[in-house]
Amino acid sequence: MTSFPLRGMLVASACALGFFHLPCILRPAHAQQAEEHHGPTAEQRAEIQRAVHEAIQQDIRKVAQYKLPTDFFARMLPLIRQIRRANIVPPTQTTNMTLATTIRRTQAMPQLQAILQQHGMSAEDFVMSLTTFEMTNAMVQAPPQKTQDTPKLDKDNVRLIQSHQALAQALVHDMDGESEHLQ
Repeated sequence: MTSFPLRGMLVASACALGFFHLPCILRPAHAQQAEEHHGPTAEQRAEIQRAVHEAIQQDIRKVAQYKLPTDFFARMLPLIRQIRRANIVPPTQTTNMTLATTIRRTQAMPQLQAILQQHGMSAEDFVMSLTTFEMTNAMVQAPPQKTQDTPKLDKDNVRLIQSHQALAQALVHDMDGESEHLQ
């Protein structure tokens, strides 16, 4: 495993994705029963690992290249503060979900949707913006060792975060569910 922080969150969700998207193969009932009791075969595990790896890479690339708006902090700080004051925990703060699942779960939260609409933001914009910010900020603060899986970050996002360190720290603080007081 690399030192890439988002990877751990995406691995488990991609595992679930891999299990549900494997092709259904018709087998005799006794073979299906044996599989239910003994888990996937070595071939199935290899296919799951390939699907997991590809799903992770696709989500990581999508997040790394997503463009944050130039007014990201001006829009996101008040939004996050309003969400916190309403005691809403967005799905983006949970683990083990793909981006698509997180977006669908965000769309399914009426209270959160109302706040997002007040701020002129869709569920997809919200999830992608926060995930992009978190990944970019983490890699700016502690650059990972370069590997073939290390995503190429959007340079404008890197500049935005580097030129607004105090705002980035305030947003990280406000997103932290453990912090007692909003700045």
